[in-house]
Amino acid sequence: MKLDGDGNNAQLPSFGGQIFTDRGTGVHVKCEDFINIISKSETPLVIMTAEGFFTKIYKYATAYKGFVFFTESLDKLNFSKEIELIHALSLSTSI
Repeated sequence: MKLDGDGNNAQLPSFGGQIFTDRGTGVHVKCEDFINIISKSETPLVIMTAEGFFTKIYKYATAYKGFVFFTESLDKLNFSKEIELIHALSLSTSI
């Protein structure tokens, strides 16, 4: 691997920990945009949870092209049978 201008091969710097934080990279989108993103995937996978005591908040997440997209809704979203749906105990959607 050539990293400097004189043709010498140099070692890549080593990192003493994780490059990414435990929160990762997430993109908060509107429900209709989330459904549009799911429709672009060949084998869509959605992780969902329902949180709250008096008011249910439905949270959804999916991965697409290296990013994690998520949305929240007061109404439960309906998905087709082709979409694999995983019910999680909790889902952190804070970036």
